[in-house]
Amino acid sequence: MKTQSLALLSMLLLLGSCCLLSCSDTATAAAQEESAHFLYLAHTRLNDNSGIYNKVYDIDFDDYQMLLLGGDLAANSFANTEIIQHLDSVFDLKAETTLWSIGNHDKTSDARFIKTTLKNKTHAYRAHDVTFITLDSQDSLSSIVGAQKEFLLNTLDTLTTSSVLLMTHKLIFMNGHPKMDSDIETVCNGRRGDCYHCHNPNNFQTEIVPALKTLVAQGKQVIVVGGDLGYQTASYQYKDPNGITYLGNGVWFPKEGNAVLEFSKSPQAELQYRFRPIDSVLKVVDTIVD
Repeated sequence: MKTQSLALLSMLLLLGSCCLLSCSDTATAAAQEESAHFLYLAHTRLNDNSGIYNKVYDIDFDDYQMLLLGGDLAANSFANTEIIQHLDSVFDLKAETTLWSIGNHDKTSDARFIKTTLKNKTHAYRAHDVTFITLDSQDSLSSIVGAQKEFLLNTLDTLTTSSVLLMTHKLIFMNGHPKMDSDIETVCNGRRGDCYHCHNPNNFQTEIVPALKTLVAQGKQVIVVGGDLGYQTASYQYKDPNGITYLGNGVWFPKEGNAVLEFSKSPQAELQYRFRPIDSVLKVVDTIVD
């Protein structure tokens, strides 16, 4: 992604930001004329801060117009300058097209996150007729409250795109849902509980979903994706009868069969997604046979 031309980057317009929340738009008619591809990647950490999951280094990020990071990038992503610089060298964290919904292994202050990414923890970005929103599921033990809730609901209420993609780390949308709640123990990395790394009870279904259902009723496409997976499964999907699509994806370095989540968007069409084996998105290395 670092090889994007200056011409493309100059078309990205940052509309504004506030202390805790931010929003930016692009107005790129040319980019809307072609299909765009977005890569979602999460839980790339190791058990120490020596690096990240080795296969990530070989992903061909140039194949994607956006990089969506679902959190837990390193064992302690902000432990020191070395590890955050390492993550930046891989993911280009300051790029407007790199979005990061932080996890419990990414704990840091609002100010340091902004300095590292040039974005706020809760952030909205519009491109390719999609509104991407990153949420901080570590705040308030996974409930969306206060300024974050106000920003989210206002962004949803003023939506101008045909699709919206909400990104969280914890799969907070599963709690209290008549179908997904029972899947938590066999899907999520974190155990049920009431702690910083736990899968906590929260207000997503009761206070956020009503706004999402309103969008569906207006003909908007709504997708919510969480990244705290990998221990038990690499992928999760559930299409709610109310029209909302819920997804989960994450890798775990000791396991085989890791997968990533790929989105694609064509003009005048809905956002499409598919889970792909991570080996299928690695750079092709030419071999010369004598």
